[in-house]
Amino acid sequence: MKVDLFYLSPNTYGGWVTHTVQLAYALSKVGVEVELFKIRPKSEKKQRPFGFNTFYRNISMEEAVSRNNPKVIVAAAKKFKEETFDLYVNGASIIVHDPTELKNLPSNLDHSRCVVIRKVALKTMPNATFIRHPFRLMLSVPQLLIHKTEVAVSNSRIDFDKHTEIILDANRLITEPDNKVQIWGFENRIYTRFKIVPKYPEWAQSKVAYKRDSMAAIDILKPARYSVDMTEIKGDGGGTQYTFLEAWNTLTVPIINKAWILDEPDDMIPNENCLVVGSGEELADMLNNWESLPHKELADNGFNRLVENHNPDKIGEQYKAFINNQIRVG
Repeated sequence: MKVDLFYLSPNTYGGWVTHTVQLAYALSKVGVEVELFKIRPKSEKKQRPFGFNTFYRNISMEEAVSRNNPKVIVAAAKKFKEETFDLYVNGASIIVHDPTELKNLPSNLDHSRCVVIRKVALKTMPNATFIRHPFRLMLSVPQLLIHKTEVAVSNSRIDFDKHTEIILDANRLITEPDNKVQIWGFENRIYTRFKIVPKYPEWAQSKVAYKRDSMAAIDILKPARYSVDMTEIKGDGGGTQYTFLEAWNTLTVPIINKAWILDEPDDMIPNENCLVVGSGEELADMLNNWESLPHKELADNGFNRLVENHNPDKIGEQYKAFINNQIRVG
């Protein structure tokens, strides 16, 4: 089987990129030949680096719709709403990462042609197919070989929905410098210019981005006991994000936003595979007393859940079945 993946976004970092790379790998593991494309006015023959050892090709819409392979839109940003519609009406399926993306999608969207990556999305799109994030283990070593020398790091995007301001509030209240959260990530400069710099003059813009390669996040997380991600997205939560999976891969315990936890049981379970806080004050209190926090059991539980639920072979087969079903009903 051959499948065409379409990345319709100007973003070169974040969950959309990571998911695209991991999905391409998962599909290849189950015998699917993948080509990744971006839509541009003219087609090119050359391959371009997408990041994380993955490549794509720019093609025109005319060429895209003329291709006979099953089409999957892996990301659909507002800027590419027209292109998303054109591919959709020409048979493309769509991966919806969170409910806020629905405003960028066709108004007559058939949810049965969509994949969602967290269970909660089925409330909004009950006929969609739920498939968890694929994740290729980047670190597979016994726990004793991982030497934890740092307390906490953050490697999420620095952005409005990531609420980096909560971490900065906590860092001001953490008494020991070594206990402060080390912040790394790709920065939305609009967010930092208007939300961060006026209130946190200690913040230096564009100083904490890391390389777009497969081991960069892992290397940041590997020495840390805890990983901090304060994401809150309206109508979303409960399930995994790549920052959580990367943390589990390094036996690092995610500290996440209370707002991410939903009433219904889901993958993220406080005090079983993660810890939760609701404010900078709560985060500071937790890290001021990090030596009393649980680590080994939560880290082991997270790693086991990662291996069980996000195996590329397992996820690849689920996507393969979804695509085959789209071919049958189409």
